Amino acid sequence: MSTPSPQSSLEPGEVEPYVTPPKAPQIGKLTQEEREAALRNPGPSWGEWFYGVALKWWIGLAIFIIDCWIVAGWVEAGGWLQLAGSLVLALYLEHVLWQYLWHPYQPELRGTFRPTWRVPFEVGRWAPERAALRAGKLEPRTPDPRQFL
Repeated sequence: MSTPSPQSSLEPGEVEPYVTPPKAPQIGKLTQEEREAALRNPGPSWGEWFYGVALKWWIGLAIFIIDCWIVAGWVEAGGWLQLAGSLVLALYLEHVLWQYLWHPYQPELRGTFRPTWRVPFEVGRWAPERAALRAGKLEPRTPDPRQFL
């Protein structure tokens, strides 16, 4: 037999009445406005999301593991000078990999593109703007040089 709670006004032996919980919103039931908004702007496709977002984390994790191997190997061998050189080289190669895959298209910040050792690619291979740029749909938005002279 249950004892009544101190806040309850029930007599001993009475059962508390069942209160139905509020209805949760049903999954899959959209309002007309939500349906129209989803059709107007569906978001990125699965492939765009995978290459643009998900692989960044996995490749970042792989890069971290490789850097840890480099550090652990040279610390174990006692090669401190080689450790510094290897880390500098590895970090530069990782930077170039990021530039190749996900470098954003920002001509308004850089002006006319000229490849350098620091920025070797104009736009990354998996950057969202790459397809539009290659199709000629994006015009370079360079600043007016007269504004700076």
